[in-house]
Formats: sequence, C-alpha cells, structure tokens
Amino acid sequence: GPHPVTIVMADLNGLKNANDESGHAAGDALLRRAGEVLNSVVEKPAYACRVGGDEFAILLPETDEVAGEGLIQTIQDLVVINNTFYPDLTLSLSMGVATARHGERMEFVVKRADLAMLEAKRQHYFETEHDRRRSQVARAS
Repeated sequence: GPHPVTIVMADLNGLKNANDESGHAAGDALLRRAGEVLNSVVEKPAYACRVGGDEFAILLPETDEVAGEGLIQTIQDLVVINNTFYPDLTLSLSMGVATARHGERMEFVVKRADLAMLEAKRQHYFETEHDRRRSQVARAS
C-alpha cells in the first residue's frame, strides 16, 4: 500500500470511573465524544475506528511519524475545546504513534503504537495522581 503508513492508538482515560461513578450513560457519552473528536480530524484515505472497550485506532496511509504526532496534538487541542462544552465529565485520551518501517508487518506497527500509548497512559495517571492501583490500595487500608 501507500507508504509511509502511520498508526495512532488512543485510549480513553477514566472510562471505568465514569461508568462506576456516574453510570454507563456517562461512559457512553464519553465514548461518543471521543469518536466525534477523532472523526473530526480524520479524512480519507485515513480511518479511525473503535477497536476495544475504550481503545481507538487511526490508520494514516501516506503519513510519516511527524505528521502522526501533529495529528495527536490536534486531537489534544480539540479535546480541550470539547471539554469546555462538557465541564461535568472530562474527556481525556492517551495516545501513541508508530510508523511502519520498510517491510514491517502492520501488526508490529500497531504493537509499537500500542506500547507508546500505554506509556502515555502511565504518564497520565502518574501526572494526575489518578493511578488506579494506588487508589485501590488506599481504599483497602
């Protein structure tokens, strides 16, 4: 296919808490908002799709990693704007990007993007002090 190909993996932060604290309708609203933000920046031949409970993937043909990182910044900027309209429930995404190396299978590109997203998610919870493991330990004490 057309090269380079870049993958962005995105994970919705706080979906479990939204479901637990405000109900599944609130979690569903967060998922819809995330989809709206992603769809607003993705144009063909690129595609955005939900790939799991709170995970999204963006396939960016003919896009290098620098442009993929630029897309992540655009998404983050739109999330900030989106949150001004919904102050009661904060939308937050952790994202990672990877670009296919010559001859690399797409499944490995997705894995690298996913690992980068997981690192961004760890950093998010570290910075916001919302580490789920710490909060569970605190409740058990």
